Amino acid sequence: MIGKIVVGYDGSEHSRAAIDFFRKIDETKASEVHIVMVIDFTSLYSYGVDIPQTIYDSIRTKDEESLEEEVRKLKSEGYNAKGVLLEGSPADAIMEYSNKNGVDLIVVGSRGLSSFKSLLLGSVSAKLVHESKTPVLVVKK
Repeated sequence: MIGKIVVGYDGSEHSRAAIDFFRKIDETKASEVHIVMVIDFTSLYSYGVDIPQTIYDSIRTKDEESLEEEVRKLKSEGYNAKGVLLEGSPADAIMEYSNKNGVDLIVVGSRGLSSFKSLLLGSVSAKLVHESKTPVLVVKK
């Protein structure tokens, strides 16, 4: 059995597809499911951009509400789910959280980035696949 699962969530259709896919795996009902959302201001900070507190608070509130809604849905279906809001680089934050919490599987949605964008920006799912010590399931929409 898969004991603990982390599902990367950012509110996109791709991350919802990842949640929908893991629901299809019968064994996951008995798993501890951590829906992890990461607030990423790292690229702005690296350019010296300061985020006004009101904007930061607004984004955090919106993300908390979105995360709570997904967790509520899963709990209503009988899942042992909890939401976790982190900050930082998404792939790094998910890997660090997974390592600290003894996670057995990471589930994320894929993104349809162009080759050029992927080269410049990288991809959360690609970085997780290449660098995570925890198995990663990438779900295509």
